[in-house]
Amino acid sequence: MEFLFTRDQQETAILYGETLASVLRAQEIAAEQVIIFTNQRYYDRFYEKLTRLFLPKTVSWYICTNQVYCNNFTEFTRGMDFLGNFPKQSQLLIVGFGNEGIMALSSFIHATAILNTQLWLIPVSLRGLAKSVKDQAIVVRKPDIPMLGNPNTPRYVIYDQTIADKQQEGKIVDFLLLIRCGVVGDADFIKELYRRYPNRSVMMKQSFAAYTDKVIQLYQQQGNQLEEFGQLFTDAFYTTDNGHLLSDTMKMFYGFLFHFIWTVQQQQLTVDLDQFGQWLYHLGYPVALPESFSISDYLANVLDLQKKEKNLLFLSKVGTIGGRVAVNEEDLVKTLMSYEQLIKQIRGN
Repeated sequence: MEFLFTRDQQETAILYGETLASVLRAQEIAAEQVIIFTNQRYYDRFYEKLTRLFLPKTVSWYICTNQVYCNNFTEFTRGMDFLGNFPKQSQLLIVGFGNEGIMALSSFIHATAILNTQLWLIPVSLRGLAKSVKDQAIVVRKPDIPMLGNPNTPRYVIYDQTIADKQQEGKIVDFLLLIRCGVVGDADFIKELYRRYPNRSVMMKQSFAAYTDKVIQLYQQQGNQLEEFGQLFTDAFYTTDNGHLLSDTMKMFYGFLFHFIWTVQQQQLTVDLDQFGQWLYHLGYPVALPESFSISDYLANVLDLQKKEKNLLFLSKVGTIGGRVAVNEEDLVKTLMSYEQLIKQIRGN
């Protein structure tokens, strides 16, 4: 299947519903040289297969760390140095194959290089697919500090669900993306997820292939809002003592959770937060923060950060963005109280 994704007069063809091998067989590659940017994990797993799929083209690899934020300045400068090994007159196909950071890094290098390059992105997860269609590709100094940005302009995004299904360690993060899509953009969708996935066992056994269309469509309609919801709350973890106790993906989860609790309280939405928290707990999400983590200090950092940023997105109801509003201390106190109540309910069951 193919979806023509448009943004700012730029078109990207998203190819999905087929294996990577079948998609590549149907593509004509004009470039003489293929350069694949990837993480060490995916190089180890897919080096032989991917090199073979691009034959008879010459394939070179640039290998990054496995970090989510491998789109940092160090990898960018090393990647640009790597491109310097190729003649300026060469036609190059840059392929980003890997996690979210690889999607951003490959795209940023493509936009920066003075060489004749074309860009294909091959995400290995739903969250990588979402990052591959963002308006901008960024390089970060730290995970919470964007440093540079370029337009994200891949010619193709190729999403092979059979590859994604093998990334068992990342399924819970992909499912969080689906939850975010429902909470922010489609109330019926979050209800469907709640019915179909009551616990972690069911969630881990099932493919998310049926939801690729939904993710693409929602990101076409409101991708910037989907990416922004929870981001300020996520960033605050990086400025809080003991924030290092949480992985990047855990920070992202808690950022989404606290933003949702805040908007439910601030807008007085009809949402059973205890039931929602119980569901997240049964799905395997670490709803309770470490005891050594100061939630009050964290929420104070949220308040400080918001003073430097635009007002926060709020929901007028589940599945619908209502607009923006400033964060205040009173609402954050209510957020803290609601979170503590949620944790008590979970520990009581």
